[in-house]
Amino acid sequence: MFILGNFFYAVGVVLRVAINFETAVIIIAAILSWIPQAYSFRVYHILRDLADIVERPLRRVIPTIGYIDITPLVAILVLIFLDRFLAQSLIDLGWRLR
Repeated sequence: MFILGNFFYAVGVVLRVAINFETAVIIIAAILSWIPQAYSFRVYHILRDLADIVERPLRRVIPTIGYIDITPLVAILVLIFLDRFLAQSLIDLGWRLR
């Protein structure tokens, strides 16, 4: 059973790293969107494309409030929920199966 436990633990840790990376990308892309010259940077477009992986489905559901887009905030909250629920559950399951 320890092999299955190690598998679940590894999947949980990798998922947690991916969630933390995506959260950082969303924060950096949101901050760069406030800078008018950032649209000309290639890095901004790469970060925006990575952030849109999570934000695009949420934008279909969440309307903008005037000129304010709260989608990055909601995306970060969803990622925190996934980290605390899914990733932590997989890590705990891995520890219990060891």
